[in-house]
Amino acid sequence: MDWSAAFSALPSSELDKLAILRVIECTNGVIQNLYREGSPDALSVDETRQAMKFSMSCIKSMAIPMGDEQVTFCEPTAGLFTEIRRLYISGAKNNNTADWAEFLRASEANLRAIGLERIEAAKREIFYHIYDLPPHTLDWGVDYIKGFIGARI
Repeated sequence: MDWSAAFSALPSSELDKLAILRVIECTNGVIQNLYREGSPDALSVDETRQAMKFSMSCIKSMAIPMGDEQVTFCEPTAGLFTEIRRLYISGAKNNNTADWAEFLRASEANLRAIGLERIEAAKREIFYHIYDLPPHTLDWGVDYIKGFIGARI
């Protein structure tokens, strides 16, 4: 699949929403990793569980509660993201190296289509509307995204 073309074809409004989902997802990933490693920066077990529950709920339902509003995705966007999630599970959880490589390509194309400006705007929106992720952890997710994209320039 041509991931770059697929994500670039999405409307700007869908890329804005994907930016929110990716910041949530990546922030949760860093939170989980710090906890598993026993890092001194790790959140408490309850905060870690809350972050994971919130993130996974958003990913599985393709809906994000943002204050009084609910961010939802059109079918093409949801379908693309669901396929990326399938590749991640197959690659990371089931050790399928081909799917892992495809996941990395898809994830990079997704983040490049979104762009860092949208990522930063999404972080601000999350800061003001979502309380299931401690505010300082949002920088962890954004830094991870910047590192992921930067490592592949």
